[in-house]
Amino acid sequence: MAVPATPASGPAADGARAERRLYIAPYRDEAPSNVKVIFDADGRVCYADERPSDRCIDGWLWERWEGTQTGGQRWAGHHPVRQPDVMRHPPRCGGCAGEAHRDERGMLWLLHIIAQTPLAWPCDIITVTPPMCLADACWALRNCRTEHGFIAVRTQEIDIIGDWGTVYSPTQPPQADQLVLFEDSRMHQVVANRIVIRLNDAVLDETTLSLLSTGGLP
Repeated sequence: MAVPATPASGPAADGARAERRLYIAPYRDEAPSNVKVIFDADGRVCYADERPSDRCIDGWLWERWEGTQTGGQRWAGHHPVRQPDVMRHPPRCGGCAGEAHRDERGMLWLLHIIAQTPLAWPCDIITVTPPMCLADACWALRNCRTEHGFIAVRTQEIDIIGDWGTVYSPTQPPQADQLVLFEDSRMHQVVANRIVIRLNDAVLDETTLSLLSTGGLP
């Protein structure tokens, strides 16, 4: 089962759509800082005015953002500090940053349907989307616009496998929106903005999705 997308009714301000706040979503008054990306003597990307907070505990360089959490939210985006915050073990709900829902099949994910959506289950799924609690999953189904709708999946086990971001080269233009696995040599050339995880042996959860779509769960 897949839940259809919420029909678009023309442009709408976030405040008119809902008062709820989505933890991982950036606000309109937040934006990437204007920083200069350079290469050090070992060929690794760095900022010309780099700060200790620009790198994660593993030493990878992350996008630096500035601004305030005001001005309404951009629901489709992920903030490069708050997304990693809820993706580390154990992952937490991307809506409220609280505990994600779990049952005997595992933790709940609500994912957009795309052309590469698996047809056979269980299977491994690579995603930058955090899990959700039931209340936030229900809200997302009612309020978030997506072209093809949603599926709900569950898994007992995840692995953090890499970063998503912009890959820089001394000789080529930057390449945005790249998946870079930890074993990839390009890890030293990426400015990351999201953690990438693999849902191992994920199973389709049609029961929960049906209940959520009809308001049968909170």
